[in-house]
Amino acid sequence: MDPAHAVWIGGPQASGKSSIARALAERFELQLYVVDHRVWVHEPRMPETEFASLTMDERWVHAEPERMLEWFVAHSRHRFRLILEDLRGLPDAPAVIVEGPQLFPRFVSAVIGSPEQALFLRPDLEGMRERLLARGPMEATSDGVRARENATARDVLIARLFEREARELRFSTVAVDAPLEVMIERAVAMLAPVVERLPRGGDLVAVRQYEEEVLQTQVRLYEDWLEAASAAGGMSR
Repeated sequence: MDPAHAVWIGGPQASGKSSIARALAERFELQLYVVDHRVWVHEPRMPETEFASLTMDERWVHAEPERMLEWFVAHSRHRFRLILEDLRGLPDAPAVIVEGPQLFPRFVSAVIGSPEQALFLRPDLEGMRERLLARGPMEATSDGVRARENATARDVLIARLFEREARELRFSTVAVDAPLEVMIERAVAMLAPVVERLPRGGDLVAVRQYEEEVLQTQVRLYEDWLEAASAAGGMSR
């Protein structure tokens, strides 16, 4: 798969990216690449960084949100390289929808054929904050409540960075200010013209089976990590 034949949906956590991307993939019969379903498969291929050397408490309990933002952007830059490698290994048809909080406009702009192939979500920050805090204490930390508050503050900073980059690079954005079904139809209307120009067809049954296998692998590897992290009282990875 040529990454130039992808549709990119980016935005911060809890902005509705996953639900919208999944609906679009079903509507247009496209492949779906969820960045967060590749976290633990990517981990061995990531370079050694400051973030990778830290314990869970150092990452989420003791660090300031501004520092967390710097780590996330740097980490996302490395992840984006792996995303492109993964996409090149996918079938050429049908085209693929890629979604994730790591897809900053500055990264996407370097690989797309047209700005119309990307859509960035702009959530209401207070609503996003409430949804993130509702996820509850963060696991594998000594102070899960504080860790969740810090992570949420970081994600608000990420949302602001997405909005600024999208505006500066003149990408399409959509405010998340309506029920999910309305947001899906807005995204369909904005992306349908470009989807019609991208590769279609292919073995959709095999595509969906592969996507399910990717998700199952992610869950298994996460459970393995969580068990090890809990036993060690919070480990670096």
